[in-house]
Amino acid sequence: MTSSRHACVLVLFALCGATLSIAASAACPGGATWCRDFEQGAGAWDGPAPAVRTQAETANQLLLVRSGQAMGLVPAPETARAGEGGYFVEGRLRPAAGGGQGRSQGYLIAAYADAGNWLGFGLEITPGSDRLAIIIARMEGGKLRQLKRVGRAADAPGSFTTLRLDRGGDALTLHVNGVRTIGVDEPSLPPARAGVLAEGGDFEVDDLRIGDMRIAPAGIGLAQRALQLSLLAGGGPRGYPVRATSRDGIAALAFTARSSDPSVAEAAVDGGTLVLTPRRAGAAAITIASAQDNNVALTINTQVGTAFATSKQTYALRGRVEPAVRAAGVPVDSILKLRFDSAPLLGAQGAVRIVRARDDAVVDEVHASHEVNAVGASTDGVRRVVRQQPIRVSGNEVTVRLHDDKLAYGTDYYVTVDAKLLGGARLGGADFTGIGKAAGWRFRTRERKPDGRSLTVDDDGAAHFRTVQGALNHAMRHVPRAEPVSIRLANGRYEELLYLRGKDKVTLRGESRDGVVIAFDNNDGRNAGAGTGQAALAPGASGGRSVFLVEDADLLKVDTLSIVNTTINSKSIGGQAETVNFASDGRFIATNASFVSEQDTIRVSGYSWFYRCLVAGTVDFIWGPNRAALFEESEIRSLGHSGGSERGGYVVQARTVSQEDPGFVFLNSRLTHGPGPLGNDVLPGSIYLARPGVATAWDKVSYISTRIGPHIKPAGWEGSPRGGEGWGEYGSMDLDGKPLDLSRRSGGRTLDAGQAARLSSRAKVFALYGGGKGWNPEAPVERWGSMEITLAQQPPRAERQEGTVRGDRAGTGQPWPGARQE
Repeated sequence: MTSSRHACVLVLFALCGATLSIAASAACPGGATWCRDFEQGAGAWDGPAPAVRTQAETANQLLLVRSGQAMGLVPAPETARAGEGGYFVEGRLRPAAGGGQGRSQGYLIAAYADAGNWLGFGLEITPGSDRLAIIIARMEGGKLRQLKRVGRAADAPGSFTTLRLDRGGDALTLHVNGVRTIGVDEPSLPPARAGVLAEGGDFEVDDLRIGDMRIAPAGIGLAQRALQLSLLAGGGPRGYPVRATSRDGIAALAFTARSSDPSVAEAAVDGGTLVLTPRRAGAAAITIASAQDNNVALTINTQVGTAFATSKQTYALRGRVEPAVRAAGVPVDSILKLRFDSAPLLGAQGAVRIVRARDDAVVDEVHASHEVNAVGASTDGVRRVVRQQPIRVSGNEVTVRLHDDKLAYGTDYYVTVDAKLLGGARLGGADFTGIGKAAGWRFRTRERKPDGRSLTVDDDGAAHFRTVQGALNHAMRHVPRAEPVSIRLANGRYEELLYLRGKDKVTLRGESRDGVVIAFDNNDGRNAGAGTGQAALAPGASGGRSVFLVEDADLLKVDTLSIVNTTINSKSIGGQAETVNFASDGRFIATNASFVSEQDTIRVSGYSWFYRCLVAGTVDFIWGPNRAALFEESEIRSLGHSGGSERGGYVVQARTVSQEDPGFVFLNSRLTHGPGPLGNDVLPGSIYLARPGVATAWDKVSYISTRIGPHIKPAGWEGSPRGGEGWGEYGSMDLDGKPLDLSRRSGGRTLDAGQAARLSSRAKVFALYGGGKGWNPEAPVERWGSMEITLAQQPPRAERQEGTVRGDRAGTGQPWPGARQE
């Protein structure tokens, strides 16, 4: 950290016509009004002055904040001007080596009145754990409470994390390494103030700053990559484009690169590219940082395995592998499968390679861990980038999911498997020592893409595609946006993350509601945030925590199937886990379908209609920045939380974008309860109908002629909606159809007949669609016995006995819908 970092800097980056400006004042980098980098010592403090130490890796100076010491505060006059109006507090933070044996917290202070009233944000570390927590905490009246907490995978040892908290009125936004991570509203906060605090262990702080929150936070990262990399020794140099990002855009920048152990992985810079050369097996932390601003930095945890090695061993592979040896007409989205004689052990390193036969070119390499996948085939090149584990062992079977869109039509391929990837088992009667070219696992893909507008998917039978995403990719790439396409799914379990973008009128129709299950264990700890697609050079992996992410699409229809997020909240790093995130201003239709997760099951924007569906979850499991969402003749089931039934929950948290829009409407539906993923049910009177959303959106929730179970609290609503209006119910009944006593309700209101009439049909709920043009979707048609009738004419679902997702009045006594039964 040199004095040149204090010089006035103005760097302009241009990429594809978009301009990103990162400016610094004459005194501070990053546009900050006040800053300390500790190169000239600790400076003045109110309270004990933290020690200054030399950073071993770079010889820069930083602050050592010791556990047990009183909070250190920068003198108020020094930062008074910087903290006027909407402001940010930013700094780099990491646990000090050997600074604590148990769980510890390191805080940057953003607001302070006295020792019993302050606001802080920072890291919580548990030594030896593979996770950490990002936290915003408030001390109020001497009592500390966490306003928000987000779990994530632990960083590489020795990594700094750049944390920035924006405060604009009551709204708090926390950015981690330049990426928005947490948003929360908190009123009546103390005045702006900067400080540091450590509890349970020592922490190191560098580059503490305060500035105007209108200056965009900036981040840096590898294009379409997460914070981990897997490499193999002997593979030669690998190049990774590096880009800066902020809300102003994506740009190239001058940056530096440093490896914690060049003998494991050597790091170099070639223009806008990070070049890594894996030298030997081991771990190395690769830190990249802007040449102008040390806070715009990131550390990548890099694992290098020994060189890829196979053998000349041959195996009796018939019936042991898929695609079968010498198979032809193989779908281009096929998943590889190996069936061993006994259960193999998945190694910590190793890989599977798909090789093009005509020139021995490796077209895909799949590692045991630290993998990301760029999902999708939208015409604008935007992909959903997600962290996922592509190699799984279940009993004797190993499945390998290739990276998306790697195989071409009419092409011969062969498969090779690193000897270190799997061990401790036999394959076809022989000891497994890897699969080389000599083993003969070779196949040929379909000669040409499907024609027409009707596609089929089957995980093991004759079909155009093996995966749902394979069919979606085809629709995005080969079917014009405005033309309808139907994708028919055969019964099976499709474990994948999905992405649709830039394609309208797609229908996903399952063979049966219980038989077609699209499932994945995805959550905020694995893929943080609600999710968004990203351009080819956008840094990071922003694909989000849902199973199915939809952007820029209209008239997507999901019919006769189940979508399940199998995350168990209490066992995950981050429990938020949607099934569907419809992040589009268009229309979404779900009929005769089930959506099951623990938390945040459904997130919708735009306009959505759920008809004869099951939506099950725990904590405000229906939410989103929508305009109108109608749940008609559907079951809304509150599940027992895996963390304990006493935790209770909420049905809805609305963030409707306009006060005029109807928001979330439940019409002729049923609110039930049932066992969650660990078998426990909810307690009577433990669930709220809704809780308030955010100050920048509207709380619009209405229950019309809905049957409500005894799990709902007599008070109904928690708190009150924005502006005192927006929550209402009319004609509420118990599960037997008797009028419900609403005398103890608080927060919401009972609607009169005229108010309820405005929400009594699809046409009325969706009347504002298209600037007032309106939308009135039709009930679907299906076979019932020998007659073809609309779903509205069918007997109640409770009488149709459809297994684990059938409805019943109590919603109890059933296994968790869609959960894998081990």
